[in-house]
Amino acid sequence: MTTPPNDSSNNPESDLPWLQKPTTITPSSPSQKQNPQEEDLSFTAALSTITPSSFLTVHQTPCARTGLLTGIGLGSAVGILRSILGLPIPRAANWAVGTGALTAILQYEYCQAKRRQEKAKVARVVEVYGQKQAEMRAKEEEDRRRKAEEEKRLLEEQKGKSWWRVW
Repeated sequence: MTTPPNDSSNNPESDLPWLQKPTTITPSSPSQKQNPQEEDLSFTAALSTITPSSFLTVHQTPCARTGLLTGIGLGSAVGILRSILGLPIPRAANWAVGTGALTAILQYEYCQAKRRQEKAKVARVVEVYGQKQAEMRAKEEEDRRRKAEEEKRLLEEQKGKSWWRVW
């Protein structure tokens, strides 16, 4: 059972879903395993999580499209080049598929690393922005307080003077 998301109608971070706190899973019954290492980590359990609709939405996952397109492009180029250089078609096709798969994986991981760096930068910017806003509010409050004290002091000085004295 997951915890409900926080009501973030006035939270500026609600527009940035990657900055929101992840939901936690809490066991609802004693039959659920308490230790995550005791979970069933078999290949069949992982395979059972894949549904046919997953194949229809693979292009929507972040970085998958870039990785696949780069893999297809470079794999095709390597396969054609190996074929032109004299390898038999089946071996050139093997080179194309291998290069395409390896390139797709590498491009996907590179893109994911860039996304993680960007998330860290955005989180840092949000943190620094909050600190700067707090500092500016404190400075404005201090200026307001000083101005009020100065006005109060001037009023007291004017009260202390006689209106009929010139000097």
